[in-house]
Amino acid sequence: MASPILHIQDSYYFEVPKLLYAYDYQKRQQFPKEWIALDPEYQQWEAERLHSALQDRDAKLPAKDVVLHDWQHFVHADHANFGKPLKEFLSEKYGGHLQKFGLWSEARKRVATEKKEPEVDPSALTFEEYLKQAEEAHSPDQAYLPFLLWHHADTKKLQAAAKEARNVEAWKADEHVAEWDKTKIDAYNAHLSGKILIPQPFATLRNLYEKESGFAISKYLLIEIFVALVLVLLFSRFARKIEGGRPAKGIFWNLIEVFLVFIRDQIARPVLGAHDHSHAEAEGHGHDQSGHEDHGNAHAAHAHAAPAQHHASADPATQFLPLLWTIFFFILGCNLMGMVPWAGAPTASFSVTLALAGVTLATVIVFGMLQFGVVGFFLNQVPGMEVPWYMAILIKPMIFVIELLGLLIKHGVLAVRLLANMAAGHLVILGIMGAAFGADAAIYFTASGAPAWQWFVAAPVAVLASAAFSVLELFVAFLQAYVFTFLSALFIGAAIHKH
Repeated sequence: MASPILHIQDSYYFEVPKLLYAYDYQKRQQFPKEWIALDPEYQQWEAERLHSALQDRDAKLPAKDVVLHDWQHFVHADHANFGKPLKEFLSEKYGGHLQKFGLWSEARKRVATEKKEPEVDPSALTFEEYLKQAEEAHSPDQAYLPFLLWHHADTKKLQAAAKEARNVEAWKADEHVAEWDKTKIDAYNAHLSGKILIPQPFATLRNLYEKESGFAISKYLLIEIFVALVLVLLFSRFARKIEGGRPAKGIFWNLIEVFLVFIRDQIARPVLGAHDHSHAEAEGHGHDQSGHEDHGNAHAAHAHAAPAQHHASADPATQFLPLLWTIFFFILGCNLMGMVPWAGAPTASFSVTLALAGVTLATVIVFGMLQFGVVGFFLNQVPGMEVPWYMAILIKPMIFVIELLGLLIKHGVLAVRLLANMAAGHLVILGIMGAAFGADAAIYFTASGAPAWQWFVAAPVAVLASAAFSVLELFVAFLQAYVFTFLSALFIGAAIHKH
């Protein structure tokens, strides 16, 4: 469940204080379809339509009253099933039996192997045969077994019927649906206030945190696009300012230059390797002690200018520096968005950090293969060692497998490290603030007239501790951008250099 304060989980809405974005709907038809889809009355209406649609398709379902009763029990028996429509109930029932079918098939094969009997006939291991066995064993889902066989024959039939039944606009126009009472509408307005829903032209949402189908636009996606656009505009302007070798002027632009130079000189060049042309450049501007130009040295430097330019083009640090700059500033921008009120840090989502680690992994594989060839890249994973051939045929394959697993694991850890550090800060602040809210809640459980001194102690401590930890989070935002960039450079350097 997402935190309404710290926005740790991605969502399909932006949350602001309720007073800034209040809802005052008066009729059920005014509410957004994503909200209506979670309403129990609408889901009951949708379930009845779905049952009728399936009956028209001869789905062999039990009677409507039985199915709706079982579905309601499914929804209320476990909080994890809250708000799930009838389609999910039927799909999960089929999925459960499909899993049991796999276990049943494996068990039949294992028994035949242990008893040294002939191999089991594949025709005896069909889903239909499994359902017959379930019927003979008096399965709790006895009434649904014919439907499960119907569904197994063509799984798309249920999806088509569900799509036909799910029609919020038809529900709004249905005159037989009773209007919501004012208490319910006011309660829905209160819960919905403060939530700026993101339009979804390409997707259907199951709720405000999960999509049903299509391409959904989430809050973190919009924040990432915003960060990317800011970086494009920022560095386009910076490039114009230093065009032609002019120095950057101004405190802000000098600060940007400090970060760029630091990544180049402290990460890219030491890790990836760079050609040093400083000696050649010094020779090109040689002077004797009398102040006359040393034309011989100048001529020699000019003669080596073309080869130097050729080497510079193949300089690994220069080649990968734009990628490292982009990784650093994009991660830094996403991290800093977590400090913006009512926004959130996309890097606190595993899907984002995994995609960033995937960029590094793709760079490692592609440029490693370009450097050594497809076969050479994999052979380069095994470090050079001088061992006798009879030991090498045993040791080197083992090391090769370990290194391949390590290649995937270390990039997975790269994603987890960034995620853990960004999410952990939010959780700690949530815990600190929870102390104040916990003290406030405790007051209501004390005896009447008891002093509420707990609040006056916990609130200042929570505010000061949250402020101090927010400063630490600001430092962590820069640190984790640096760590991710540095490790990416290490992994790329290991891929393009011979072990």
